Amino acid sequence: MSTFLPYLVSFGTFLFCVFGSPTSFQTIAHLKRAASELEASYDYIIIGGGQSGLTVADRLTEDPKKTVLVIEYGDLDDGSDDVLRPAKFPIPFQYTFSVPSIPQPALNGRSVNLIQGKVVGGGSTVNGMAFGRGSEEDYDNWERLGNPGWGWDGLLPYFKKSVTFTPPSAELQNEFGVTYDTRAYGNGPIQASYPVWQWPGQKIQWKAWLDMGIKPTKEVNSGAAYGVAWAPSSQDPKNQSRSYAKLGHYDRVKQRDNYHLLVKHEVLNITFSEGLRATGVLFQTVGENGATVEVKAKKEVVLATGAMRSPQILQRSGVGPKALLEKAGIKVKVDLPGVGQNYQDHAYIFVPWTYSKDITPNPTLMVPGTPFYNAAQVEYEANRTGPATFATGNSAVFLPLQVFASNWHEVITEMANSDPTSYLPTTYDTTLRKGYKAQFKILTERYKSLKSVVMGSPFSGAAAFPQLILKPLSRGSINMNTSNPYSEVVIDFNTFSNPIDLKVMTEIFKFSRKWVQSPTHQQLGPIEDPTFAALVTDEQIAEAVRNVVNPSVCHPSGTNAMMPRDLGGVVGPDLLVHGVRGLSVVDASVMPLIPAMPLCATVYAVAEKAADLIKARG
Repeated sequence: MSTFLPYLVSFGTFLFCVFGSPTSFQTIAHLKRAASELEASYDYIIIGGGQSGLTVADRLTEDPKKTVLVIEYGDLDDGSDDVLRPAKFPIPFQYTFSVPSIPQPALNGRSVNLIQGKVVGGGSTVNGMAFGRGSEEDYDNWERLGNPGWGWDGLLPYFKKSVTFTPPSAELQNEFGVTYDTRAYGNGPIQASYPVWQWPGQKIQWKAWLDMGIKPTKEVNSGAAYGVAWAPSSQDPKNQSRSYAKLGHYDRVKQRDNYHLLVKHEVLNITFSEGLRATGVLFQTVGENGATVEVKAKKEVVLATGAMRSPQILQRSGVGPKALLEKAGIKVKVDLPGVGQNYQDHAYIFVPWTYSKDITPNPTLMVPGTPFYNAAQVEYEANRTGPATFATGNSAVFLPLQVFASNWHEVITEMANSDPTSYLPTTYDTTLRKGYKAQFKILTERYKSLKSVVMGSPFSGAAAFPQLILKPLSRGSINMNTSNPYSEVVIDFNTFSNPIDLKVMTEIFKFSRKWVQSPTHQQLGPIEDPTFAALVTDEQIAEAVRNVVNPSVCHPSGTNAMMPRDLGGVVGPDLLVHGVRGLSVVDASVMPLIPAMPLCATVYAVAEKAADLIKARG
């Protein structure tokens, strides 16, 4: 993409020549690959065909009188085992963006890539298939930030609407003690279930947590997402394959005459009338620098490209921080300082232990090309059973601060006595600082709570396991490149900019080590990597963490926060963008505070609620 927006062909002449008369809606093919196949206008234009975009499109096209166009940068996946088979994670790179951050000072100058979906279905096509919700307090936090109806009680019907749950087999329940509560689920197009396989060493790991006094939770998706827990996968129990937005929200409804999906095209800008009403979008074919095309939206433009792309599109369209837009030479339509700010993610460390007395079979045997791996593929093809049905795991521990941190009193005292805004980016204006103070006040309370989670650690029988900080205090940003707004975004994780985050991560490391060194765990003969085994003091651990931490587990959120405008918010509780009309955002960027859980299930719920809000506007 060149630095300057390519020229726009005269809209009326172009549409008449390419599309012909716009009076009748084309039904010859619902999947579109060229602008010449589109109508001149649609009731709704959805930018982004990922999880949220496809969910909203599905619900809006339930009304046959409403026309919907979805524009997606990527293409359909090829339907191969690389996508559908659970054990094929990670997904091939052609379905993802991988964008480097700027160097991170608190990570000793390292740059780390942020990975996001680049395919129809978005993140649900490429993720690890974990399907959990945060605790009640995670969503009640949203409501307390000025968003009535967005607490746990307001979202629960949409969590249920999004998913159908199938209980685990009696054999799995009896052997591994898997628990669940069907009341947490509904009858939706996305499937949640447990694979028919679990690694036997997981039973010892579970018992080690229980022997440390960590209490189990019966159903992680009931709002009690704390303790040691089982969590389902987004997996279809009928064929033990990935359940994702393309299957649940596109393939199921793609023959609707009022639904068009345009793939391999990039939206450059949202267009506005003089009265600042969103009127349509400008887009072009991915990888081409030719003429742009405009399509009109009669009712609403819906932005659904995720926390990495949505702020960039708003900023390029003249909606965002004034100083940033002016630096890029973009005319300011609305000075909205929060666009691209408030970035949050789940940073994690991955400490390599080994088991000298591991149980057979175990996850180390699932190496492509080995006899065990090959046999697992054959079994999967024949029966849909065995290790190849297992994705990234179904067990995890979710812990409040005072359960894992020996210095939790000290952490709370430091939070209470600190000026939280002193660690924010210098570009934050007074509204963003005021909004962060409101967030920080809530987080200080939640750090004291036994029902709010700060640490997470999935485990599945393997000796190596991730350790995550789930309620970060640091805030980053994702902005357009002011030198070339149509090039890649500028990502600043700003990880550990608030030093309390590093202290908390140090405590997470120490508590995880305590678990692996517990008497129960010794049945597996755990051996710590020598580099980490030599770490004794908090200072040594903290420095090692800075060197190895990954600032993102691919859960970007918050960059178009749902908060009042005077608190640095970008959208209101109706998800409409402040200062303009006819434009909403429906993806993970609206989450003002990141839930302490992978975001997949929450994104579906947000999109389901968003669809109802849009419908209610007529």
